[in-house]
Amino acid sequence: MKQTTINSLAAALCLAGFGVGTAMAAAEKPNIILCMTDDQGWGDTSYNGHPELKTPELDKMAAAGIRFDRFFSAHPMCSPTRASCMTGRSPTRYKCMTWGNDLPLREVTIAEAVKTAGYATGHFGKWHLGGIPEAAGGTGRGLPESFDPKPRHPGNQGFDEWFSNGNTFDFGSAKLYHNGEPVSLPEKDTSDAIMDVALEWIGKQAAAGKPFLAVVWFSSPHGPHKAAPEYAAAYANQKRQADYYGELAGVDHAMGRLRKGLRDLKVADNTMLWFCSDNGAGPGGSTGGLPGHKKFLTEGGTRVPGILEWPARVKKPFATTVPACTMDFYPTTLDVLGIKTAGEVGPIDGISLLPLIDGKMQQRPKPIPLVNGNATRIVDGEYRLQNNRLFRFDEDQKKEIDITDEKPDENKRLAEVNKQFLESVKKDQAAYKFKKSAKGGETK
Repeated sequence: MKQTTINSLAAALCLAGFGVGTAMAAAEKPNIILCMTDDQGWGDTSYNGHPELKTPELDKMAAAGIRFDRFFSAHPMCSPTRASCMTGRSPTRYKCMTWGNDLPLREVTIAEAVKTAGYATGHFGKWHLGGIPEAAGGTGRGLPESFDPKPRHPGNQGFDEWFSNGNTFDFGSAKLYHNGEPVSLPEKDTSDAIMDVALEWIGKQAAAGKPFLAVVWFSSPHGPHKAAPEYAAAYANQKRQADYYGELAGVDHAMGRLRKGLRDLKVADNTMLWFCSDNGAGPGGSTGGLPGHKKFLTEGGTRVPGILEWPARVKKPFATTVPACTMDFYPTTLDVLGIKTAGEVGPIDGISLLPLIDGKMQQRPKPIPLVNGNATRIVDGEYRLQNNRLFRFDEDQKKEIDITDEKPDENKRLAEVNKQFLESVKKDQAAYKFKKSAKGGETK
């Protein structure tokens, strides 16, 4: 069970199999920043060929680091994917099954793990994993709040500092919570407003010489779309799309500020700066021709922009078609920091991408299980297994080609992967049973 203090948390993690490598000096520990947009489709960047939208900062970031051309969200909706970023585990394991479902405190988060290695931790922007008032859809969904002793907000999930909203927030009407206290954002682009706070906090950590984990989760471009006028103006001729494109222009500008801020603070070189989206394109967005969209367990519903910039480690930029996923953040971070984890913490569904980062991974060593409710989609290189059928995803035609009869051995292999995954999930979910109370509420 998750502990509530830093010292007891560290002890609990050690008992569970965590051990922090002592050889890595503080100056060598990379800073970690996880940036994520809300509903940005795979095609919603100019580096992926969008015909109208311009994202110069993301283009520069993709050109300077690793561009993941097959990067997937663990789920085609926001909350489960966000949970997967925190845990490295498929969200279905702890019944985070759809938007607005909480992340239970029993799960160990990436923030809790890095704290055992001496990291400062901060969350900025959209949370949507429970514990924050006024979240659209409420809090306590998926698992009732009575299941946990405390609210599931970032402060109880390993974050020292949090400036967070329960769900989405838009220009001119943004209310967030700073370490639990309600605050209002100034009337400016929400991505810039969140970046103001994140950069101030990052600057304090850099000045103190303390390694940090910053999770910056933008609310854009989730609807209802309302861009700051200065960003929408560039797309005035697009009419209905002006606000959508404007919100993404705000994200791009904020990412440029972040990259410049890290350089000015002289910490850019040894900072792992990640960028992705929480699911495929929503209304108004582009999947880049991939079939399906947000809410659907399809290529367009789960493939998203993915970038890593880390100058100290990625000295020669490259693009990769090796599939990667939001569940990979957690195990990659633990691998980089030398934090070892035993079976009690798992099973972990993601993998460490460190070999890929170092140019030593040409093929993903295990498939990716994507979920939506009780449905699964197994991604293994060019293969996709769904509904007991095997498909090859044709990148040129942007379509799935049924090869079940042509590749019976591959179909059987991935069917077994899917079967073992579902059996494992069933065991995990047993820890999250609850029943109705006598008063009609839900209890553990």
